[in-house]
Amino acid sequence: MPVDSVAALEAAASYPHVTSALAELGGVSLSLIAERRNAQERANVNSDVIALSQRFALLMAEYQQSIADGRITVNEAKRLLRETTQLQQVLIEMKLHLEVEVS
Repeated sequence: MPVDSVAALEAAASYPHVTSALAELGGVSLSLIAERRNAQERANVNSDVIALSQRFALLMAEYQQSIADGRITVNEAKRLLRETTQLQQVLIEMKLHLEVEVS
C-alpha cells in the first residue's frame, strides 16, 4: 500500500492503525500524546464534557468492534487500553480546568 494511501486512511480514521501495527511488529511503542486541534480555544467545562463524550464514544466503538466475535484478543485489548488512556487524559484535563475555575 502506498504511503500516501496509508496517511489518508489514518487521517480518516483519526488513529494510526497501520503505523501502530508496524511499530508493534518491530517491537516499538508509540505514544500519542500530542493534541492537534484546528483552532486554539479557551478550554472550559463545556468543551471538556464534549471531548469526554467523544472519547467515550470512541472507546465504546472500539469495544463493540473487539467483542463482536465473542472474545477480545491481545491486540484488541491493547487498542482498548490506548482508548482508555486517552479517556483518562481527557478526565485529567477536565479536572485541571475545574480546579482553575474554582480557584
